[in-house]
Amino acid sequence: MQNKINKLMEDYYVTFGELAMRLGISKQTLTRKLKGTTDWTYAEMILLAQVFNIEDIEEFFFGGN
Repeated sequence: MQNKINKLMEDYYVTFGELAMRLGISKQTLTRKLKGTTDWTYAEMILLAQVFNIEDIEEFFFGGN
């Protein structure tokens, strides 16, 4: 997950801090979510999809690499 989101951040020129702000979470929480120690909420998944124009949320989050 971390690699996927890092790639999207690079492609869309979104900083780590900006992404945390747009998701309404702290940078520390975003770090935990990227590492997999904290689960994503559905609302956060929707926001992430909006930020990065992700069409299939289920495939992105649950479809593997």
